Amino acid sequence: MKKRIFFVLYSIFLILGAIFSWGFVDSNMPFRAPMWLSVLAYHQRTLATIIYGVFVLMLFGFYVYSLRQVQKKLWGIRDVWKAVGITIAILFFSYPAFSFDVFNYIATAKVAFLYRENPYLVMPIEIPNEPMLVFLHASNKVALYGPVWILLTSLPHYLGFGDILLSVFAFKALVIAFYILLARLIWKISNNAFAVAFFALNPLVIMETLLGGHNDVVMMYLALLAFFLLQKKKLVLSLIVLGLSILIKGATVMLVPVFVWAIGNTLKGKKNNWNIIWFWCAVSMYTIFFLSPIREEIYAWYLIWPLTFVALIPGSPLLRYITFGFSFGLLFRIVPFLYTRQWIGITPMIKKLVTFIPPALLAIYYEIRKNI
Repeated sequence: MKKRIFFVLYSIFLILGAIFSWGFVDSNMPFRAPMWLSVLAYHQRTLATIIYGVFVLMLFGFYVYSLRQVQKKLWGIRDVWKAVGITIAILFFSYPAFSFDVFNYIATAKVAFLYRENPYLVMPIEIPNEPMLVFLHASNKVALYGPVWILLTSLPHYLGFGDILLSVFAFKALVIAFYILLARLIWKISNNAFAVAFFALNPLVIMETLLGGHNDVVMMYLALLAFFLLQKKKLVLSLIVLGLSILIKGATVMLVPVFVWAIGNTLKGKKNNWNIIWFWCAVSMYTIFFLSPIREEIYAWYLIWPLTFVALIPGSPLLRYITFGFSFGLLFRIVPFLYTRQWIGITPMIKKLVTFIPPALLAIYYEIRKNI
């Protein structure tokens, strides 16, 4: 397939996906989706579920094709950046259809910067006559994220000028900026187009960051930046940046042992083997990924934590196969909900099956292929 044809088809596909996302606008929102889209998303559940499944499958098809083009040296880093740019330009205008987290970010920012209350003590539901309460899904919770994240949200809060739709785009713009920074940092560290494509074009990263607007790329950019600064022997600054990452969401506290080990080697004058460090960073973030059900459950966007480091490991194909499998399976966790609109019944079981079967099958496939 010629590059031009690929990028045209990819663009059309993303535009259709972005349009489909607007069908999931909550009926209590101050803005409305076209009636036919709302009917499709909320009343033709079987068709909506099929469309979502096909969209994910097609997105993975484009992803695999892109990775193979890079592997065959038919694509260079410019082609990867072009694909990334097209994805950003189109999905920036999508609606965060499958998660309400971006609205929770907006509500927390309003508590902090509009109402001048402590978001760790005051819940949105405690704010009288707050218009977001009619559609907010976590109004009975205090802030779930660290102070650095809340401070960062002041920018999109003020740029939103109190308008919900404008605020959604402002918050998505903040997240997308860090997505770009993280992808560029992966390139700067690896100088490897495949590493950038493996991360930045991963359907889970695209869906949960560019469409969903989750803030995990902010935390992971700062975490990876801390290790990059350590590579440059900027020890104090690297410690500060790692602390900032931990104060975004907290999950990167799992990187502290690896970071201490790496900084210890640096202080002793020993050369760090960065492939080993990236491997243990991935293991550390996979550990907290698997422990997340202790607090709530495994959410799809949590995979961004280990995925950031897996992209940097050139000599670990098994880990890449497993991560690819999780990327695929996690995006199907929402399928039973789209069909039934219930989180009870058979939904929890299906969520577990689609989460763990794909990586298990790919791991088995890799081992069989390796031994043939």
